[in-house]
Amino acid sequence: MDTNNPDTIVTAADTTAIATSATAAVTTAAATEEPTIEAPTKSSKKRNRENPTATPAALQSSLTQIHTTLATSFPPNAHLPSFQSIIHTYLTSKSANLPQLIVKNIIPQITTLCQKSLADIPPYVHLSSKDSAPQLKIDAEKLTVKGGMRGYRMVRGSQGVEAGNWYYEVEVLDPPSVEDVVKALPNNVRLGDGVREGLKKGLEKEQEEKKIRVIHEMEELEKEKEKEQDQEQEQEQKRKKKKVASSKDGGVEQYSVGGHLRMGWSMRTGELQAPVGYDRWSYGIRDIHGSRIHNSKREDKWGGVGFQPGDVIGFAICLKDDGLNASTYDDSGNGTSTSRKNPNVVTSNHIRFFKNGAPMGHFIVSRGIKTGGEAFDDIQSGTYYPAISSYMGGTAKVNFGPHFIYPPKGLPTGMKLRPSSEMCPKPMDPNQVLELFKKEKCILKKVDDEITNAVHDAIFLEAKMRHDLFQQHLDDHAKVVRKRRIERGLGCHDLPDPAPEKMEIDDEIAPIGNGEKSVESNQEIKQ
Repeated sequence: MDTNNPDTIVTAADTTAIATSATAAVTTAAATEEPTIEAPTKSSKKRNRENPTATPAALQSSLTQIHTTLATSFPPNAHLPSFQSIIHTYLTSKSANLPQLIVKNIIPQITTLCQKSLADIPPYVHLSSKDSAPQLKIDAEKLTVKGGMRGYRMVRGSQGVEAGNWYYEVEVLDPPSVEDVVKALPNNVRLGDGVREGLKKGLEKEQEEKKIRVIHEMEELEKEKEKEQDQEQEQEQKRKKKKVASSKDGGVEQYSVGGHLRMGWSMRTGELQAPVGYDRWSYGIRDIHGSRIHNSKREDKWGGVGFQPGDVIGFAICLKDDGLNASTYDDSGNGTSTSRKNPNVVTSNHIRFFKNGAPMGHFIVSRGIKTGGEAFDDIQSGTYYPAISSYMGGTAKVNFGPHFIYPPKGLPTGMKLRPSSEMCPKPMDPNQVLELFKKEKCILKKVDDEITNAVHDAIFLEAKMRHDLFQQHLDDHAKVVRKRRIERGLGCHDLPDPAPEKMEIDDEIAPIGNGEKSVESNQEIKQ
């Protein structure tokens, strides 16, 4: 008879043998410092068959309550989509070792899923890859868009608004060369006579510029051979020669057939396979002559100004509300409402455009009060999103704020604009998210502390990753705006001081077990 087998039935005849075996086991345990094996009983047999760390029913109840709470009770700036996805996976799992799987895998799973989630939907206003024509190319930061080569295509911002005064700006970047445009066109493409002539003139101009650059480079090499120059003076000379281009002729040259942009505001129902202003759901301005366009109707003489690479174009939208609430909507359709009094009550829904901070349009000043300047007035009510459309490789970088290269000037008397960055609520502090979760009391007391701590660490980790990425975005944003202003000779007094270099802490995430990563106790951080 095997006394170490928990399924063995103990009889009266075997009592002496069990006692002898137990005595021998105690002696062996004392010598090897191992736990003593007790004789199994019916109650111990029942306990051994149960999970020693958590009751499966209690664990499933806690997981269900966690999933429901995250979907219904948590505010938008505390959403944990990766964590909620993992909890849903555990709810549908039929593994008998579910508690052990949670403790062992939840941190690596959160790290992987959260990285993917933040890469797809960053915690700040951005160009939405979900609300974009597939022909467009959006960078990893989701703030720069480059168009395809065949027709206008549109992308919208991740957040939209239905009330209040909002502003964003777009930096027009260099388009691809005419040579690159020609190479990218398919062999069977049909082009009009004007486009063909433009391509021809563009290629000729680029070839002339290449010859001039080669001659200039040869002259520079000869000068370097004749006289050695100090490296710092050389860099300073190059910096002085480098100036940001700004259009003065009211539009681009006629031979430039690539890199066109039409930008403005659009509803969700606006056609993505078309330019901004194509239908009645969007309002836009085009680079040539600054024409305003709505419902495919173009108007050139409204006070607009053309733009080209190097210019920064601003976009303002003013939508009526009751003066109490300003609602915003994200790219998943979720709405949030900011309950606070709005001092800038709008009398009519309208849109304004700016070039390098200066307003476009016609204004009227009467008795010291400035009015006018609207590009579109009495526009229909609805939820509007920032929108950019590009043609033949047109490239633009959007800036939703909170700081702008050219803050808008020349506004009507009493009008103030909010940066579009405020459409997206700032992620909550990780400690606040964790405390909010604990107050919900989603995890039952029957669940083992090890599982509870693992869940808390996972929540804290995802909240921290979201919060840190948002803060990094703000720091990078301020640096870019400062750099662009310095290039243009503009002041930076309203920008925050450059953040000091942060020292990396290696012990924040420590390897355990077989190389997986786990969050430390975070007791000092949470306190």
